[in-house]
Amino acid sequence: MSGIDWEAAANHWIAQESAETRMPAADLVTEIEAFLARHKICTLATAGNGIVRNTTVEYLYAEGAFWIISEGGQKFRTLQANKNVCLAIHDDDISFATLAGLQVTGTAEVVEPFGEDYAHACELRGLPMERLRTMPFVMNIIKVTPTRFDYVNGTLKERGFSPRQHIDF
Repeated sequence: MSGIDWEAAANHWIAQESAETRMPAADLVTEIEAFLARHKICTLATAGNGIVRNTTVEYLYAEGAFWIISEGGQKFRTLQANKNVCLAIHDDDISFATLAGLQVTGTAEVVEPFGEDYAHACELRGLPMERLRTMPFVMNIIKVTPTRFDYVNGTLKERGFSPRQHIDF
């Protein structure tokens, strides 16, 4: 028998946050979008078919979605089986007073190569699609649509808000 109280551990922050000051939703989205604009690297966590992957990738956040270009890899096996993903983006600072990071829960779609959405993603990235056509393999584009942001920023306390914020879409 395990001595771990799994339920208590899982609910720790839920109970603590219930009494803390929430940031207005529009302000939170603005804050998060500014955070995303300062970064371009995230980890993409996927799981499916008995495989778990957490891959470091470059992203572009535009039009409310994350656009990721990838040559391939085992993450595509997991994405074929399970479209639910998680992204993690964070600052390098490890002091909780100034630590900032974002966990993005969402759904992933692998865009049809060289289709309309693919062309649009290339345009957003400033990447000529015709250049991708000449490559010896297909560069895949993953579009992640967020369903939830979990944001941590220690400096929010200075503005009277809980350093832990979240928003569901």
